[in-house]
Amino acid sequence: MSKIDEIPVIIDIPKQELDKFDALIKQYRTKYIRTSQEIVEFALAQNQEYLKQIKSKHVSKCISELREIVWQEYLLDEVNFNAILMRDLHKLLETPKDILEVLLNKNITNKKGEELIETVKEICGEYAGRVFPYIYRLSLSNTQSRRSRAGKSFEAIIYKIYENLGYEYDSQSKVGRKTFDSLGLGKKVDSILPNIKCYAERRNKTIIGTMKTSLRERWQEVAEEIERTKIPEIHLLTADESIPKSKAQEMANHNIIVVTYEWVANSDTLKSMKNIISFEEYLFEEIPNILKFWNENK
Repeated sequence: MSKIDEIPVIIDIPKQELDKFDALIKQYRTKYIRTSQEIVEFALAQNQEYLKQIKSKHVSKCISELREIVWQEYLLDEVNFNAILMRDLHKLLETPKDILEVLLNKNITNKKGEELIETVKEICGEYAGRVFPYIYRLSLSNTQSRRSRAGKSFEAIIYKIYENLGYEYDSQSKVGRKTFDSLGLGKKVDSILPNIKCYAERRNKTIIGTMKTSLRERWQEVAEEIERTKIPEIHLLTADESIPKSKAQEMANHNIIVVTYEWVANSDTLKSMKNIISFEEYLFEEIPNILKFWNENK
């Protein structure tokens, strides 16, 4: 039997290892990748000038730049997570262990110096190729996680801005989905300002918010939520810089107020649309007006 015939050949992860590998990915991701909130707090601690800029109403620029900083920090965590998981793979699963042991036993014996170094390089390449089904599965998981993480990071930045400005708010992550469900609000509603209690008393004097990094066709889910819950309107906060006027008009027809970057809201295409407002207008005009009502009617 040739050397290559002795090495386990796999084109898919063995069924008996699939669930275990998925659980390992989840376990290692939790252990080695910081939460969105943790990364946002770290980014602000390292770049405190943004807190000053926020209070001086330069919010759009801060949000845009913070998103990039937070994303880069996440990618660094992901690299570390990938490396540690792949390093430990042969310790945790039998098939990668068998592949590596055969490669080492057949190639390392009696080799020293430069020859050993070259052999190790070859083993690393061949091992990576032979455990590729695991790498592919991990890549799919990372892709899915990145999509989710982009939205969570955007939310975390907005909530930190609320807190920095002293704005009270309730969010699904803060008070739990069941609390929102009890008021008939679905998962498309992310937050309420100033709080759930005010919403229950007089919903048209609260700000009902949802956040989407990219609109695409997903804004229609927000329109469906308005129709289902009969809420007056929803503020849709987005980092999407490509908003066609036709889509803006459709959202206006469904009582969706789009909150976006200042340069998007004031662009030649959208500046005439009353339902497209900047983060600056939202944070320093609309929210204070709502909070003023509740302060005067305690």
